[in-house]
Amino acid sequence: MTAKEAVAVREREPSSEDASIIQPIGFTPAPISSGSKKLLLSPKSIGIVACLLIGALMLIYLLVARSLIFETQPADARVSVSGMALPLGDGHLVLPGHYSYTISATGYISQSGEVEVSSDSNSRHAVKLERLPGHLQVVTNPAVPVRILVNGTEIESQQGLAKSIPAGRVRITVLTDRYLPFSKEVEIEGLDNTQTLEASLRPAWANVNITSNPPGATVSVEGEVLGTTPLTAELIQGDRVVNISLPEYKTAEIQIPVTAGVDQKLDTVELGAADGLLRVVSIPEGASVTVDGEFRGQTPIDLDLASNSRHELRFFKDGFGTVERSIDVRAGEQREMTVNLVAVFGKVSISSSPEDAQVFIDGKLAGIAGQTFTLPTRSHEIVVRKPGYEDYRTTIVPSAKLQQTVRAVLLTGEQARWSGVPAEIEHGAGGKMLLMRPNAQFTMGSSRREQGRRANEVLRQISLTRPFYIGTTEVTNREFRRYQRMHSSSHANGVSLDNDQLPVVNVSWNDAALFCNWLSARDGFKEVYRTERGRVIGFDASANGYRLPTEAEWAWAARYDSGNMRKFPWGNKLPVGKNSGNYADSSAANIVPAVLRTYSDRYAATAPVASFSPNTMGLYDLGGNVSEWIHDLYTIGTGLSMKREENPVGPAEGDYHVIRGSSWRHAGLTELRLSYRDYGAEPRNDVGFRVARWVN
Repeated sequence: MTAKEAVAVREREPSSEDASIIQPIGFTPAPISSGSKKLLLSPKSIGIVACLLIGALMLIYLLVARSLIFETQPADARVSVSGMALPLGDGHLVLPGHYSYTISATGYISQSGEVEVSSDSNSRHAVKLERLPGHLQVVTNPAVPVRILVNGTEIESQQGLAKSIPAGRVRITVLTDRYLPFSKEVEIEGLDNTQTLEASLRPAWANVNITSNPPGATVSVEGEVLGTTPLTAELIQGDRVVNISLPEYKTAEIQIPVTAGVDQKLDTVELGAADGLLRVVSIPEGASVTVDGEFRGQTPIDLDLASNSRHELRFFKDGFGTVERSIDVRAGEQREMTVNLVAVFGKVSISSSPEDAQVFIDGKLAGIAGQTFTLPTRSHEIVVRKPGYEDYRTTIVPSAKLQQTVRAVLLTGEQARWSGVPAEIEHGAGGKMLLMRPNAQFTMGSSRREQGRRANEVLRQISLTRPFYIGTTEVTNREFRRYQRMHSSSHANGVSLDNDQLPVVNVSWNDAALFCNWLSARDGFKEVYRTERGRVIGFDASANGYRLPTEAEWAWAARYDSGNMRKFPWGNKLPVGKNSGNYADSSAANIVPAVLRTYSDRYAATAPVASFSPNTMGLYDLGGNVSEWIHDLYTIGTGLSMKREENPVGPAEGDYHVIRGSSWRHAGLTELRLSYRDYGAEPRNDVGFRVARWVN
């Protein structure tokens, strides 16, 4: 009964007179269960709504979802995708996002990964699974233990079964003792399957027939005894060394080249009688021993001597007389020999300069120089010593037939040091240099009264004591082109200045200094000139590398002659000495404005270096040929100070560098003098240079 239904209650029958009057009637609501609630929708309505909602969600999913397809090899591989992925045909239907996948197949290595599915397009991926390794069972005929190589690398195997061979085509090599290697290419299918390879093995030996005279000799190969002669032995192929031995006979050792399957019969091996053994001892020990002229060693020694023949033995030792013996031994016999050596002496006379020096022989004081010593005829070390002098050392072997003499010239420490410094060297570009050891005090410059003098030739008192090397000639084109391969010295009015043996010209002072640095680096010396961006900005006076001569060095080397200073390269007076140098002579009249009309040197411009005689120092062309760049910066002194300058290297500042010496362009009195000074910085066709180097 619903809440809206009611039941009428009759209390009494209405009277007839009351029938037309409608009276309200009372009702009682039907009781409602306390556990039930009023439903808004019926179950049927709810079901319909749910279906509509699901359908809407599915429609949205279909509109938003994208297909994720994996193209696999093999095609029947199983694909598993994480998350809400609906299998659909060959792929899966997934919402955009990040997914993990696993692809697997029987016989293949599973592959996992991650993919990103975008909302823009479907996702397609190709995945190729790698086959699992395969296994190979090798069956040999005959059945022997084998080793298996795959592509040249041995792999582990048991009873011919090699496991886990990567799938693909491989070369299988089967190795075993006493059989030739078997090799074959095999396609390993993998998939964890086991394949079988049958290998027919061919013997790696040959039958070798060995006989000896006398028979019954033991035959062994590499320490393994094979039997006794006559014998047919199976020898593995290769060069085999076979030993054939028999008591009281010499062991025969023969080399047999064996080819598998090629049998051979050797010629009968003739066994000679065994050697005898001789134990030799000498007094004193250490004597050298020869047998029949052949050196065999030093005593004590065991000698193997051919039996049944006589042998000549010779014993010798320094300081002892030679001993000769003869002996013969029987086969297998052992004998002993003792030889007594007799000392032999010779006389050696030792003198010294200065006298009265001490004499040490083999490290022991033996006496005073001026004596004659009796010494064993063996090698002795002689040391002659005197305070203030370096030791004199030599070795000598006295002779019993002839008295020998040792004269020791003792040197002071300074003399000894310089005795080890070469007087002449060759630098890395090929030029020669001479050692100069000046100990000179001289005046550089010229007197104001000297004819032809220039104002820059101020007199300076110089003390030159630092030793140095200086080039015997100016640097040639050939030498400079080892530094700058493309350099050209050009020409003068058509006369070439560029031949290999001509002095290099048309180089600046900076070019010359950089050449010196290059030469220092080449020969392993410390560079003198400090540079910055290819320009010289200073120098290191302590460096031992190559450099240009200082003005003091050049002036001393050019002018110094037995304590006096020369005026001209040829002497102190005019005219120009015959063949004394390359100046502006008559042959240069078409090139230069002024020439020496009465002089001829045969060269219109530069001459090959060393074409004329050297000066007293052994140096060429310090006057003539080309003027020379000098290390020093150019300056003009006041002439007021006569303080002596010690090994000067020039002023600290200046714009130009000194140029010294006349050239092929000069003919005037001023330029021909060795005191002539010029200056510059830029290249000229009559200015070159020579190299120098301090000796530290």
